[in-house]
Amino acid sequence: MNLSFRKLFLAFSGLFLASACSVSKSESNNVSDATSLFGTEWKLEKIGSSKMKYDEERDRITLLMTKEPENVSGFSACNRYFGKFSIKKNKLIFKEMAATQMACPEQKMNLEDRYLLTLNKVNNYLIENDTLYLRNDERVLLIFSY
Repeated sequence: MNLSFRKLFLAFSGLFLASACSVSKSESNNVSDATSLFGTEWKLEKIGSSKMKYDEERDRITLLMTKEPENVSGFSACNRYFGKFSIKKNKLIFKEMAATQMACPEQKMNLEDRYLLTLNKVNNYLIENDTLYLRNDERVLLIFSY
């Protein structure tokens, strides 16, 4: 198993244990954004300024969020990932994240590590023209489409 993925998994496991007792209710000031955020399988188009190139549709990195309960899941280049999130006044925090532990070619493992580490930095979102922007403050980290 790739050493950086092991470190990432251990970090997510630590976050899961540290926040296992915390519970928060989500709310959003922007009802139309919150409605379209949930129940849509978002497809990753860019990490930062790097446009994603997929060999096959099944390789596409995805994000799916459900409102009740506040769960997040998806495919992260090699593995399935899952966890929780909270939204308060358009502030979005992912927490208690974990992933399966399949081995893949190094290129996919590196992309997965990059994606999951970037997802961990997200603190807000914006939806414009059927595009989801996951951001850290004003800096766009991840761009998804339907």
